[in-house]
Amino acid sequence: MPKLTCITTTYNDGATALTAIRSVLAQSFGDFQYLIVDDGSTDDTLAVLAGIDDPRVEIIRQANDGLSSARNAALLHVKGDYVCFLDSDDLRPNWSFAAIVAVIARDAPDLVLCPGVLSEVSGELTRFYDDQMFLQLDTLFPSGSVRRDQPDFARARPLMQRIEPQSANKAVRTAFLHAKRIGFPNGHFFEDIFFHTNLLASAQSVSFVQTPCFTYFRRYLRHQITATAGDRRFDAIAVAKLTLESFARSLEFHDAATRAAVFVSCLKIVAWCEDCVGLPQRATFRQAVRALLALIDPMYLNFPANLPPEVGPLDQVQRYVKELSDAA
Repeated sequence: MPKLTCITTTYNDGATALTAIRSVLAQSFGDFQYLIVDDGSTDDTLAVLAGIDDPRVEIIRQANDGLSSARNAALLHVKGDYVCFLDSDDLRPNWSFAAIVAVIARDAPDLVLCPGVLSEVSGELTRFYDDQMFLQLDTLFPSGSVRRDQPDFARARPLMQRIEPQSANKAVRTAFLHAKRIGFPNGHFFEDIFFHTNLLASAQSVSFVQTPCFTYFRRYLRHQITATAGDRRFDAIAVAKLTLESFARSLEFHDAATRAAVFVSCLKIVAWCEDCVGLPQRATFRQAVRALLALIDPMYLNFPANLPPEVGPLDQVQRYVKELSDAA
């Protein structure tokens, strides 16, 4: 059985997907299974995938049903001890799997988190958005790992929640994933916050890779959900609701700092999407967010005094919530 399984989903990605796939096949660590799910492509993506000749690659085809469904389909075929992801428009440096597997060999954690690099439209390379979270975790845990039974786990938990919910920044122990029945919300976009939050709510041990293990590209000439102002932005509200409802059923919900961090991370995505939708849709978007706040557990809106700084910019979220209430 391979040590690692990597999952990539494609939909009309063509040559862009091939670049991502080649970055996986060029890894210095070669003991992996590579599952590529074609989500009903209608362009040259099928020809691109047909040209891949590598025994580690397994191609799964399905009718177009969205990214979450494609990833969930791949999870049924995972053979590796750990599973990771790479979107079809991003890259992995060739040391990525080696760095992840070294941490796995050292700690055998439920979850591995790793930093990344951001490639701007201009081609400039910068640190990824959550770099400060990794720096703080590195200071708190120079050993590179934390367990739930450690006293400092309470400080680490909000910081880990605030790490960008990006699929490429994690590797998950497959047995843990299946035992907890954690997956992606079928039919929804902005799915990573749901997956990220549910993993952290159950993981008993988390380790950190210090080396950047992926490059995320901001591409305004492609149909990235994160680069559009269309109706799909409304899906962030639905996924935030699913995430907050799911987390409210966990034991961690009763920890005020973690609960606040989860709420902050969800509302951060929602507020960002509001800024991105077209002006004619803003009022409707805000009405939907107000409905979200009315439906979730009221404990989310109860912010105890003296929450630790690891929770993040709580004041910004409080202002956003107040604006919504005042405008109601």
